[in-house]
Amino acid sequence: MKRLSFFLLAALLFILPSNSLANIILASGAGYRSVVDPLAERFEKLTGISVERIYGNMARVTTQAKTAGTVDLVLGEASFLAKAELPFISTTQLGFGRLVAIYPKGQSISGTDDFLDPKIERIAIPEPEKAVYGKAAIQYLKNTGLYDQIKPKLFIVATVPQAASYVLSGEVDAALINMTHATKIKENIGGSYELDSALYSPIDIILGRMQNSSTNEDCTKFLAFVQSDEAKQLLADHGLKNK
Repeated sequence: MKRLSFFLLAALLFILPSNSLANIILASGAGYRSVVDPLAERFEKLTGISVERIYGNMARVTTQAKTAGTVDLVLGEASFLAKAELPFISTTQLGFGRLVAIYPKGQSISGTDDFLDPKIERIAIPEPEKAVYGKAAIQYLKNTGLYDQIKPKLFIVATVPQAASYVLSGEVDAALINMTHATKIKENIGGSYELDSALYSPIDIILGRMQNSSTNEDCTKFLAFVQSDEAKQLLADHGLKNK
């Protein structure tokens, strides 16, 4: 219960309205923190323009973006953001996310059939209704024909980082998350196994510019930066690849 309360508090803190004097406010799904932070930090170093980052599960992120009126940019999956009906004036495609299975040190997963092994007792996934990688995980399991057998093992949590945290602590035997976050924690886990992208809907990650930022020239500069060769390489290195 204490652990759950901590995670709920952390999630709420991530989406509190900002009174910051930052030049740009960027909201993103928590699973992309490991790529957004270095991207923003590199931009800040090159330009001196500050970028405040807000993280959480995408349902909370989109609610924050709609109600606060201060968010300039939102990073997330294209179809999810389209359903949220955020007032974007433009979108920039960053790359396609990849679904992977991660496992603790001392464990091993080399194929989907390993999920059926009795040694794999719990598999964490982000909440399918609110997190794109949770939705992708369910699609993948159903399309492999394993869902009904795997369902009793599934442990549903709010976000990608939370799913990963249970692998890091050894409380689950595997988690289905994005390659971006798996890359960030690769030194602290047993490894990862990329799942067949043909078995779940494409995860098209975009950066949407909110209507209220139309006069913010710093946003224009940031959007130009993310399309540079340097930024594209950084995105690719963190698991956001072109098809």
